[in-house]
Amino acid sequence: MIRVLSAARRARADLLVALALALAAALLASAAYRTGRATTLAVDAESVMLPLKGVYDVEQYADQAGSFRWTSGEAQVRLPNPGGPSVATLMLAGGARGAVPLRVDVGAYSASFEVRPEPRRYQVYLPAQPGESLKLRLTAPAEEIRSRELGVVLGGAGADGGGAAPRDVALALAFAALGGYALMRRGGLGRWWAAGAALALEAALALWQGQAGGWRFMIFGQGMLAVGAAGLAGAALDALLPRPTVRGQPAAPLARADWLLIAGLLALALCVRIPLLFAPDPVGDLELSGRRMAALHDLGFAGAFTGGGDYMPVRLYWLRAFAEIAAAGGAGFLDPLPPLTMVLIKLPGLLADLAVIGMIYAWARRSYGRLASVGFAALYAFAPPVWINVAWWGQVDAILILPLIAMLLVLDRADGVWAWLCWALALLIKPQAIIFAPVLYAATARQHGARGLLRGGAAGAGLLVAGCAPLALIGQGAGMLQAYVGSVGRFPYVTNRAYNLWYLLLEPDGGPDTVLLFGLLSYRTIGMLLIGAVAALACAALLARADTAMRLEAGALIALGFFLLPTQIHERYLFLALALLVLSAVRAPRLLLPLAIYVMISATLNILGTLSGFWEDANTAIASSPLPKLLSATNLVALGILLAHMLTLGWRAWRRGPVQPQEETHATT
Repeated sequence: MIRVLSAARRARADLLVALALALAAALLASAAYRTGRATTLAVDAESVMLPLKGVYDVEQYADQAGSFRWTSGEAQVRLPNPGGPSVATLMLAGGARGAVPLRVDVGAYSASFEVRPEPRRYQVYLPAQPGESLKLRLTAPAEEIRSRELGVVLGGAGADGGGAAPRDVALALAFAALGGYALMRRGGLGRWWAAGAALALEAALALWQGQAGGWRFMIFGQGMLAVGAAGLAGAALDALLPRPTVRGQPAAPLARADWLLIAGLLALALCVRIPLLFAPDPVGDLELSGRRMAALHDLGFAGAFTGGGDYMPVRLYWLRAFAEIAAAGGAGFLDPLPPLTMVLIKLPGLLADLAVIGMIYAWARRSYGRLASVGFAALYAFAPPVWINVAWWGQVDAILILPLIAMLLVLDRADGVWAWLCWALALLIKPQAIIFAPVLYAATARQHGARGLLRGGAAGAGLLVAGCAPLALIGQGAGMLQAYVGSVGRFPYVTNRAYNLWYLLLEPDGGPDTVLLFGLLSYRTIGMLLIGAVAALACAALLARADTAMRLEAGALIALGFFLLPTQIHERYLFLALALLVLSAVRAPRLLLPLAIYVMISATLNILGTLSGFWEDANTAIASSPLPKLLSATNLVALGILLAHMLTLGWRAWRRGPVQPQEETHATT
């Protein structure tokens, strides 16, 4: 009885602390928005800073400096909400047609006025809005001119206000604080330590949002909702899930004979790759890398995002260093690229690729002898889509997959901290790493509970901040955010030559993925829902069993699903599944090894069938045959097989209970 009362008192105390944190969030948000603030944005600003809908491409004024866009009759301009009653400023012109009537709607508020032919600044006074952004809908009668429905000319926009925090921002901050507090308490942190940490985070976030100008990016609310949901879900899962009673054991160190075999395999792999390092640029991506190196060499990191660059921080750092090496060696950066520049661009991917080969061998040696382990590693090492991607094409997919594989392999160590650091590193290399977040979250919750989520999340967030800080501190924050957030929508088509669901259902070019299919659901939204469903099923299986083999299979499932289900996918994105499928096949060779071999073949034919720069005759033959549609269909079958296998393993684990199979140690020869 005493214990029950004590638990009840602890729960009441935690509830009071949570209410105090929610109140503190409201006060801090209010303080952050108390002072006035304003922003003015040109019409050609990054889309993450000035999201626009219903507008045409940027044009230049003929008789004055500046840029403009035509609206298409009904357009949307989204501005950051400065808080309190505000003023939205629009630079508009009616164009050669004379004065044009315009209606501006913001929520329930509406204003109408006449837009004169010459460019002028118009101000719309708005009552306080609850959201983080001001969504202005501009409606004007459209006139068809040269096959375009033209409304008014938009030359820029801005917002001015302050005095009170938007309601949704304060609620999001409170929700994040509650989720973080719940996770910290469940993770073993004392009440006052957890409350102090949550309050400090609230203050830091409010300071960034208000005084450091974070309000201009309009990402605060979504981020805080994600943090709060992750914290509350982690605390709940920790309470509901039993911890595994059997943990994996580290493998025995590789013997000298193993290292000799690995060295020989890598030497043979290099024999295939080295001649291709000097092959002509097959697609044009190497030329883009050369241009970025030139900008970094001439401007330093101020050239990181000039011209709309989309490279991530870690890639920019190594290209900056390589640009100096190339310049010191007398090599230039313009097409055709000199051999030194070309090798430097491809070198990080080549080294990462060799490391992946060694990791596959080491993982296979836990279950097989040396000869079979060499076979698994060789399947990946000599697969055409691998050496095409790494040595010929010069892509960075191998650099991305390396920390992701490490993430799945080392999650059992240090409460998952090393795994979260690997994932953060991958996210600093390419934004596609975000698709593996559900796998990492579910596996950490299963293996390490709230403590693992807390420690791992903090470590990963710290590395992300440290990796982005150098660019943000020199004024490249907007470009970096555009590179990350703008990765969705950069190529807004249903498919970008990937043999996937959308290639099967629609024509190869497919058209824009924003076209509505069912009611308010566009192709893009449907694709997101489909990959979300696959991720949810993978997480459900991982919550039942999250040993290393299961994690690798979940990673392969997510990578394959990412290639097949969302829109905007390129032909080379199947690369992310290749190494993970080979690693998964080690523990289920009868089922998954044929699947891995098939995906290798499919990836090869997808590249050759859609890009003529590698083998023009093969491109013509494949593109004119029924093979692309057939491969698209069988790729979906492969996804179904992998999903069914993983769900079966998960179901068996749920029925068996919390005991997990012990990891196999190093196999004997």
